Amino acid sequence: MESAQILIDKKQYTCSVHCSYYAVFQYMKYMLASTNSNPISFTEQNSHNGEDSHEYILNETKNRINQPYKIIRNFSEAVRILKKNRVEADYQQKEFTDLECLDCKKNAEVLISTLKRYFGNI
Repeated sequence: MESAQILIDKKQYTCSVHCSYYAVFQYMKYMLASTNSNPISFTEQNSHNGEDSHEYILNETKNRINQPYKIIRNFSEAVRILKKNRVEADYQQKEFTDLECLDCKKNAEVLISTLKRYFGNI
């Protein structure tokens, strides 16, 4: 999240979206490796039998959120929206505005807070 903020401060708005998404993705990976609820080592996370690695990590994270379906679905949708923004920032010609990238950063912070709430501040 620090990297995203540094890029925002330097008006590198589109680049900051990449950092916001990957902060969430890497936190999910860390949480999966560190949780007491059926942990998955980093080595195992990296060998997911051809499945999309990001989708695999998200699905394994969702499987460990002990909350009502609606909460799990909202979390999943928020991650996918952030990922969509990251793909647009990395691979398409979209230029993000300051407000759009700040929104992505805020959403990433909320997602990380949600993970900490459900899994503890591992």
